[in-house]
Order: sequence, then C-alpha cells, then structure tokens
Amino acid sequence: MITQKYNSGVNIMGSIPDYNVMLDYISDTYGITEGSSGAFEFRTEKSLQRFISAIESCILKFKNDNHKKMFFEAIAKKDFSVQERLMVLFWQLTYSNLLFSRITAEVFMKAVYAGRVTITAEEVTSFLRYIKESEPGELDWSEDTIKISGSKYLTIMKKLGLADGAIKKTIIHPVITTGLFVYFIRFVQTITDDRTLHNPYMIFSFSEEQTIISRLKKIDNIQYWDIAQIGNEITIDLK
Repeated sequence: MITQKYNSGVNIMGSIPDYNVMLDYISDTYGITEGSSGAFEFRTEKSLQRFISAIESCILKFKNDNHKKMFFEAIAKKDFSVQERLMVLFWQLTYSNLLFSRITAEVFMKAVYAGRVTITAEEVTSFLRYIKESEPGELDWSEDTIKISGSKYLTIMKKLGLADGAIKKTIIHPVITTGLFVYFIRFVQTITDDRTLHNPYMIFSFSEEQTIISRLKKIDNIQYWDIAQIGNEITIDLK
C-alpha cells in the first residue's frame, strides 16, 4: 500500500468555528493547562470526534519533545494575545500538515513577498491540480473536493487572522511582536538542523531577510541566541 503524503485535513480544519476556543481545548486536553472543554461543542458526538481526529492529525505532530514543550507553553501563555496564539498555530500547521505547508509556501507566501494585496481560492485550487498532475497517487480527489480544499484553505487563513474578505481575500500582514519573533526563531531552529537564514521555514516569517537580521541582532534578543556572520551568511545558535 502506497503511503500518501497529503491528507484532506485542511477541509476539516476549515470547518472548525473558533480557533481560539480550539487552542484552549488543545491546551486543556493535551497540554499544560487545566479547564473544561465545554466551549468546544458540536451538534453531535460524531462531529466532535471528527474534529478531534483532525486536530490530532493536523496539529499535534512534533519533531521532538522540545518542540512539543515550546508549542504547549506558547498557547498557554497568559501574556500572548489571541492573534499571537493564532500565529503560533499558523507556524505549527506549516510543520504538522504538509499540504498546508506547501500551499502556504508556494502560493500564499509568494503572494505576500510579491507585494500582492489579494489572493483567490482559484490560485490555491490551481496549485492543488498541479500537485495532482505532477505527483502520481497524490490528491486523488474529485474536482469538487479540490475546489472545496482551495476554499477551505483560505477559510483557515481568515480564521488565523491572515486573510479577510469573501471571494477575493485580502492578505493581512501580521504584527510579529518580540515574543512571537523569539518563538519563531526557536521554532525553526528546533524543527530543522539548518541554523542559517536559508532554513526553509524562514519563508513563513512574513519578514524580509534584512529585517530578520536586524531583529536577530537587537540587544534585547541577544539573550536568546548567538549570531555568527561571515559576509552575508548568518548562523544562529540558540542559548
């Protein structure tokens, strides 16, 4: 049996109504906080189990124990705003769901760095068709499912606070606070062995390279890492 790289978890994730409530549920059920999951309610037990299965398969995948600890501590932080928690979730999805990661890197972030203002579901569905045609055995879905997936992807981005609007979505540039920046650098260093700015996850920073370098060198941030620079090459070592 051929193992498929991609799954349709994007469709189910797009149907979860409130991501902040979902993060509370994840933190209380799997993480380090204690509370009631009562706010995370669905019409039927079957619906609830479907969403729990999507959470476990699309979000709760970790490179190692340090990655897992970082994620749960971040979503439990009292001084993180709702939007900061949603950015932590966004970055986690880029690691834990390959299809979400590829769409984001090759469609959404390309639009961001090109200075685009809007993005459409058709751009996402075109990319999904490209995967289906170029990678035999992957995305063996009907055209209807592919169109739904394209729409659901942008619904996820809207719920993450990174897009807004109806048919044509406006791209929203998030405010990357100091706390988020530190989390992001630690995140990308933890999930890969690449300690340079060529790390493939750097594309998800919503920042140009020079901005990243400037923030890495800020005095307030030197407590978190050591920086070595030879020419234009930067190496980051977490403390």
